[in-house]
Amino acid sequence: MDKATIRILEAISSSIGDPLSINELTNRMKSRYGSAYYANIYEKLQDLKSNGLLNLEPIGRSSSIKLNFENYLLIDTLSEMEIEKKIEFMSKRTSLFSFFTEMDKSLSSKYCIRSISAINPQKSIKLNRIELLILLNVTPDHPNQIIELHNITLNLQRKFNLRIDNLILNANDFLGLLTSDEINPVREALSRQITFYNPQAVWGQIREIAQKNQIKTLHTETKPLSISDSDLNFNLTRFGYSELGAAFAEGTKFCIEYVTTCLLLREEARGLDALAVILAKNSFNSNLLAFLSRKYEVSPQLLGILEVLRQTKPKTEVDNTVRILKAINTQEIPADETSIKQKLELYNAL
Repeated sequence: MDKATIRILEAISSSIGDPLSINELTNRMKSRYGSAYYANIYEKLQDLKSNGLLNLEPIGRSSSIKLNFENYLLIDTLSEMEIEKKIEFMSKRTSLFSFFTEMDKSLSSKYCIRSISAINPQKSIKLNRIELLILLNVTPDHPNQIIELHNITLNLQRKFNLRIDNLILNANDFLGLLTSDEINPVREALSRQITFYNPQAVWGQIREIAQKNQIKTLHTETKPLSISDSDLNFNLTRFGYSELGAAFAEGTKFCIEYVTTCLLLREEARGLDALAVILAKNSFNSNLLAFLSRKYEVSPQLLGILEVLRQTKPKTEVDNTVRILKAINTQEIPADETSIKQKLELYNAL
């Protein structure tokens, strides 16, 4: 494939569930690459359509561009696109060759790993860090298997002096987050990732999901501390916590892991108590919560709150998150046990 076709496919594949017109695609590519021409893009789209890789569905005087997941060769084509993205990224960063070589040796041999992608590596590598999205073939039989993966990347981190944050998800977690109506990091990551290991597997997994469910990727990255007061109150109410006398208004849905990270970053006593209540009353994804707390450097505070919950309201998600945080050497900042227990009682969360 030529570079123009790869860029077109990258723009389309990063917008699953967000149908683009040819004009919108042209504008998006102009914004990203500096220049793009409608006539050239139209010609490339017609080639992709004639090969059965795209559907162009008429909408008024325009057309909606969608990937044709029914085409057997689409996954191979998207895998080729991922390989080209990887080559372009790595060709400018040859100093990373030894790290990725070691990562492949250490992680790809694990039977449970389906694929490994880096989330927005162009940005994170400038900060001497990398975020890995590790998708698993099966749900691990024991939590120790997840801990083993964290231990491997912790050793890589020490060896290469490169901070590594892992988001490890099984197939059910990936499906749930990708099709959720809440804003969450997985819906955001799909538009900014490069798959370094086994791109056919990840795109095959996305195809399976897309054929049965509605996927809608997001092109913005949420900054938890920027979640507005009104959206925060709306989500706290959704999760079973509301301050007496607080006005209720509809807002944007954020996943509980983003809401928790926002409360930790705000460092307000009432917010930390609210955090304990919503974690006690709701299910959450341990791997996602640990990932976000480490990314935004609030894992010591989170560990302190979870240790209180562990004693007062034991649950699997709390135990698993504590195990992950301890495995990555998080130093606990003790929480106010008395205050948390009082709030849990008040909100019937015990």
